[in-house]
Amino acid sequence: MWDGLSEQFAVAGHEVIVVARRYPGQPLNELRKGVTYKRIGGASQGRSVYLDLVKDFLYAMTVLPRLRRTDILVTNDFWLPILASRFRPNRGLIVVSANRFPKGQYRFYDRVARVIAASKAIEKAICEQTPKIAERVRCIPNPFDTCSFVAPATGRADQSEKTILYVGRIHPEKGVDVLIRAFERARVRHRSVRLRIVGPIAAAEGGGGKAYLAKLRQLANGLPVELCKPEFDVVRLANIYRDADLFCYPSLAEKGEALPVAPLEAMSMGLPVVVSNLECFLDFVEDNKTGLQFDHRSSDPVIMLAGKLDEALSNWPRMLAIGTAAQRSVQRFGFGPVAKQFLTDFETLVAARAEAADKLSVSRSERN
Repeated sequence: MWDGLSEQFAVAGHEVIVVARRYPGQPLNELRKGVTYKRIGGASQGRSVYLDLVKDFLYAMTVLPRLRRTDILVTNDFWLPILASRFRPNRGLIVVSANRFPKGQYRFYDRVARVIAASKAIEKAICEQTPKIAERVRCIPNPFDTCSFVAPATGRADQSEKTILYVGRIHPEKGVDVLIRAFERARVRHRSVRLRIVGPIAAAEGGGGKAYLAKLRQLANGLPVELCKPEFDVVRLANIYRDADLFCYPSLAEKGEALPVAPLEAMSMGLPVVVSNLECFLDFVEDNKTGLQFDHRSSDPVIMLAGKLDEALSNWPRMLAIGTAAQRSVQRFGFGPVAKQFLTDFETLVAARAEAADKLSVSRSERN
């Protein structure tokens, strides 16, 4: 996300520096597409939240003294907004990128200039939990690459053998086990349908780990279900979407999702989508118009999802029309349009700071 946004900021004439963790095969310092990359330290996520917070504190303390003076400092780090605002206040206006449901931490961010929430649901939660910073919270959606995820020029055919696709972290909160159970029910009426699941399973990559994988394999035993490794190459990922017929993202994470990008990528490819009725999806999925939603809060979400899958597979001309409408509707989430929203907000913050500095200077002159 920030890689693509940074390139758009650079195209607009801004100097952009990205500070990220080290990673094997990537240079420590790099200039690419007008963006300067500096890779410093870092550690993998573990199973203990408390240990991860310790790791993150050490990372923030490593990065802090190396921060350059800037106009805007954007971060999605837990500790950096707290530490930078107190020990490096002259390093730039701090903007927090909020891509997870808040857990009370925003009360520590009282000195930041802006909090950018990825969805209306996240914006609402932050304001409810921390009213004192509500006026500094804005909603700007997560962008994705609309130039790479393009619908087939010839449209989507009504194939006799259809593939349902899921792309994302393979984790219980994503409802992947619910999807397999629902798929098994849907196959009673639709024998030629297949299910393909693509994403990371390792805990270090946000997956559910080996035990969850074993559970999914047991559920999928005897079914045409393919469990695939994650795909990070944009071209190959686009081909995965292109080969599918229906996309399903059955997330159950009431307090985990911000604005998932995978459904947006699928919609941009003209794929009809089925999602849960989490509040975050309301930002871009209009039920029965740009996608289908199922009630994941019901006493049996498997039956609810199976019903939606059956509905989609039983009326394919209608789903193709929904996919076309979805493709048109999500173009506003492209890197270009979203980058303009960020830059407009950044300019507002910088102008407000300059105005405040002028008023302070005038006030001091009058006192003297």
